[in-house]
Amino acid sequence: MSKVVKSSAREMILEVKEFCEAEQKNQGVLIPLNNVRKRVAAITGVSEKTITRITKEGITAASTSKKIVTPGKSRPHPKKFDLDGFDL
Repeated sequence: MSKVVKSSAREMILEVKEFCEAEQKNQGVLIPLNNVRKRVAAITGVSEKTITRITKEGITAASTSKKIVTPGKSRPHPKKFDLDGFDL
């Protein structure tokens, strides 16, 4: 059974493909192999800071044997009962 690839993952795949094609045209690596974080950032199109944060989350998740979760969006929740001065 195949997995559904969401749009964000599809965009990431295209970024990786374009980077690999650029390296093929260059006939060598564009960013040295010892600069792993910079290389991953260039390949995926994500900032180095984000790569660092995700790496730290991965280490924490591995040590606690939990999954990496996407942070939820915080939204203001309306009060259940909106009483005005007359109702009070």
